[in-house]
Amino acid sequence: MGMSSEGGSEDGLAAEINVTPMVDVLLSLLIIFMVSQPSPANEQIPLNVPQDSVVQNPSDPNASLLVSVGADGTVKLGKSPVPNEYDALVEAFKNNEKAQEDDKVVVKGDEKAKYGAIITVMAAAHEAGIEQVGVASERL
Repeated sequence: MGMSSEGGSEDGLAAEINVTPMVDVLLSLLIIFMVSQPSPANEQIPLNVPQDSVVQNPSDPNASLLVSVGADGTVKLGKSPVPNEYDALVEAFKNNEKAQEDDKVVVKGDEKAKYGAIITVMAAAHEAGIEQVGVASERL
């Protein structure tokens, strides 16, 4: 009597578990549970959307200080131009009363301004101790 490599016993019966009926039963149960679930509610979620957007005028004393970055990399702190060097930007932010008093500035980059120039201005503002540095966007 030799060993056979077919995995069955001597009388030809396989001693393996047949998983096909088990998978069929599980898939049938899954379909039954999916069909029996109630459909999700089609309720609308209430949203509070502001009616009018806030527009700040440059002459408004309560407006945030606007730092603009031009397409050629020129930086203006309010209406006064600032040198493009990083240390000069930090000093300009430290010496600006409005920026230090409000502890916030808004950076507005030209459409063709380089991303790195805008990030440099934001980093200089943070190094000058300004906590809130925002990015201005155009109205849609």
